[in-house]
Amino acid sequence: MKKSLEQYALAAEIIGAIAVVISLIYVGASVNQNTDAIMVSNHQAIVAMDMDKNDWLRDSEFASIAEIATEDLGQLSPVQLIQLSTFLANTFNAWEFAYITHTNGMMEDNIWDGWEGFYRLNLEQKDFQWFWNKDREGFSPEFRLYVDSILAEIN
Repeated sequence: MKKSLEQYALAAEIIGAIAVVISLIYVGASVNQNTDAIMVSNHQAIVAMDMDKNDWLRDSEFASIAEIATEDLGQLSPVQLIQLSTFLANTFNAWEFAYITHTNGMMEDNIWDGWEGFYRLNLEQKDFQWFWNKDREGFSPEFRLYVDSILAEIN
C-alpha cells in the first residue's frame, strides 16, 4: 500500500510539472499576442497624429503659411509664426512618440524606418530647423540628442 501511495504522489508531481509547463507556454503566448497588439496600437496612434497634421495642411490658408515658411520665415506675421510653431510642435511630438516607441522595442524596425525617413526629410527644411532650435528644450533629453545628431549630419 505504501508503495502505491508513493507511486500516486510521483505521478501527481509529474502531472503538476507538466501543468506548470503548459501554463507557462500559455502565458508566453498571451504576452506575445499582447505585445503584438500594443505594437499595432502604437502604430495606429502615430498614424492618427500624422492625420491630425494633415488636417492642418488641408486648410489652404495654413498651407500657404507652411509653404512660405519653407522659404522665408521673415515673411510670416507673429500670428502665423504661432500657427506654424503649433503645427511643428505637433509634428515633433509625433516624431518623439515614434522614436520612444521604437527605442522601447514597441515598434518594428521596418515601420520605424519609414517614419524616421519621413521625419528626417522634414528636418532638412528651414522651418523645422528653426522650430527645433527655438523649442528643443521641450523634448526629452534622449530625443534631443537623437535630433541633434541628425542635424549635425545635415549641416
